[in-house]
Amino acid sequence: AWVLDATPGKVRAGGDGEDHPRELISFLRTLPKVISSKREVLNALIKEGFSNDVAQWVVTNLRPTGPSCSSFSWTFDLDGISQLYQSYEDTNLWNFVENLPRGVHVNFLKAERSLHRWALEDLQRIHAAEELASEEGACVEMHVLEDAGHWVHTDNPDGLFRILSSSFQVLRA
Repeated sequence: AWVLDATPGKVRAGGDGEDHPRELISFLRTLPKVISSKREVLNALIKEGFSNDVAQWVVTNLRPTGPSCSSFSWTFDLDGISQLYQSYEDTNLWNFVENLPRGVHVNFLKAERSLHRWALEDLQRIHAAEELASEEGACVEMHVLEDAGHWVHTDNPDGLFRILSSSFQVLRA
């Protein structure tokens, strides 16, 4: 399993003046379901204090509601995303990571420039879990993706592929 730029315990996303997923989701839920222009959403996000990069990414998730492209709607379910994110914040998987069953392999990938807060305690616990897992016939590994923020798949797709491909297996018919 791969865990991309997330810790198994307390979520420490964002910080003073930085974009926080919960705040972004909450703000998006206040917008109308049908939007008249992408620029309107972009400007509203920036005015609300979100970064230009995040605002530009958000509007890529708007699709035309008809052939005239005069209005847009979200490509995702904001209520569902809100529930998923809340579940992520509420879930603590340290017990699982620190007691992996034999044969289970968990890889953590930390983005070098991530806004997600990786506390020293998280890094120490992951490294301790690496040692414990190897003694128990399981495996925990920590990887760092250089030149990437939280959106690892867009910030450094080639680097992400190089790291992930170490776990790919050739399937034979």
